[in-house]
Amino acid sequence: MQNRVILAAAEGMPKYDRAAIMAHAWKIYRRDWANARPADAQARRKSFSRCLKSAWMTTKWKVAEALKTIQQRAADRVQELTTELMRVDARPWLMRTSADRTDILNQIAIVKRSA
Repeated sequence: MQNRVILAAAEGMPKYDRAAIMAHAWKIYRRDWANARPADAQARRKSFSRCLKSAWMTTKWKVAEALKTIQQRAADRVQELTTELMRVDARPWLMRTSADRTDILNQIAIVKRSA
């Protein structure tokens, strides 16, 4: 096994504003427990742990979204519209779907042309 120290802020590693992440975690925690408190300290720690994990996931998602190219964003939008089209097609027989279906297909065409 290697005995090398790898710095947390090594080259190529993304840098996060840890103070902002902690503040976001506390904001989530206070929002969740505004009117009710957990029964004991262990429950509070577990709850804050979940809030901190959520804050980190949100931050990493925002960074990933910011790094996406225009083509990747267009591909994601086409995927969302295709999923919505499948939902429209799954509607009951008596519901009209032609207008919604046409609208979604037009949006898909516009996104594909712009990418």
